[in-house]
Amino acid sequence: MTFKGKVALITGAASGIGRATAIAFADAGAAVALLDRDETGLGAVERSIQNLGGEALAFACDLTDPGTAKAAVDAVEKRWSRLDCAVNAAGVEGRTCELLEEDDALYDHTMDINLRAMWHCMRAQIPPMLANPNGGSIVNISSGAGLVGSKRSAVYSMSKHAVIGLTRSAALQYAKRGVRINAVCPAGVQTPMAERIIATYDGSAPSGGGAFYPLGRSSTAEEIASGILWLSSPGAASAVGTALTIDAGFTAA
Repeated sequence: MTFKGKVALITGAASGIGRATAIAFADAGAAVALLDRDETGLGAVERSIQNLGGEALAFACDLTDPGTAKAAVDAVEKRWSRLDCAVNAAGVEGRTCELLEEDDALYDHTMDINLRAMWHCMRAQIPPMLANPNGGSIVNISSGAGLVGSKRSAVYSMSKHAVIGLTRSAALQYAKRGVRINAVCPAGVQTPMAERIIATYDGSAPSGGGAFYPLGRSSTAEEIASGILWLSSPGAASAVGTALTIDAGFTAA
């Protein structure tokens, strides 16, 4: 897959799936806009891409602020005059506990980052794609927990189910106008966030979480990034409203 001449915007780009996806887009020739609230991690990714000869622009920001996503997209258009691809990977895992132990503060924090921020981002990303003669592609990161229930975090699971609903509804609205919108549903990816989740299962974080997956290991962030790039490519031209599961067999069991 090549994305030469294309511009991609990635949220949650400082680590994990977002970082791997940003680097993959840059390796495929795209100019990449990087969004995250982790300024240190964001700068490291920006330098990594630039050191490899790629073009990157970092925005340290809080996406729960409704004006932030629009300001970032405006800056991207000013810099490159287009936006072809967007990947909304920013998210938090919430807290592992029973429903009765969850509270309004936890609910608000999880939903604000996992859903409301994504909603703000999509509302900023879609207009320049509608104006693009070649249209555009948006990939939202849901989760295996967006396809099945979770014994450990009802609010997190609810937020990720909602991501799929948002993705499919928007996909129906904009597909004929050239903007394809899809979701990816990973589970237990080898990232710092996933290791924190695995650690809550029994008080330890087994290497790769292999005991939980039919494949015998969890997925890598780079494997998830490969699926994201495919969904963003012309090869996935008829993928509309898809929830692509890449989870080492977790939801197949």
